[in-house]
Amino acid sequence: MISVSGTDLLIAPPAMPDPRFRRAVLMLTHEHDSGSFALCVNRLTTHTLRDVLESSNIDVMNPPAIPVYWGGPVSTNSLWMLHSTDWVTDDTAIISSAWAMTSSESMFHSIADGDTPRHFRIVMGYCAWTQGQLSAELNGNGPWQKQHSWLVAQNLGPEWLLEQDPENLWGSATTLCSHQAVDSWL
Repeated sequence: MISVSGTDLLIAPPAMPDPRFRRAVLMLTHEHDSGSFALCVNRLTTHTLRDVLESSNIDVMNPPAIPVYWGGPVSTNSLWMLHSTDWVTDDTAIISSAWAMTSSESMFHSIADGDTPRHFRIVMGYCAWTQGQLSAELNGNGPWQKQHSWLVAQNLGPEWLLEQDPENLWGSATTLCSHQAVDSWL
């Protein structure tokens, strides 16, 4: 039985039936009785933070052209900053001793002023599962099959996760749990 906890990585299998998650790496940010919440961290969009703020009519002086990532298919108009805990605001949710996430208009002003965490990524949208759904997917319980199941890896922290080239992150994350890949996928 595979279980997960906050900040674990969920790595999409090669045979992932949902094309939105092909070669995706998700960071689980919340796992509780009512469900699970994660952010995809390796899917770059064509948008920058500047584009998004201008199209949303959010007034920020000199917003930077920071890349924005696809965080998941739920609430794709929401913006989240996944980041290290060396920077927090009153609106920051602490996930662990190394990880936090923020979603507020004030974070855009801070970013524009150059006041940022050491490691961060801006994502649009998020991933969510209802109570028991992620567990069923992880364990191959119907209608899910084991070869379509997510792999789970322990997150090595902001430096490891956010400093890698997003194009290579799926391969690196798969390597972290290669024994699980053999058991699940072959």
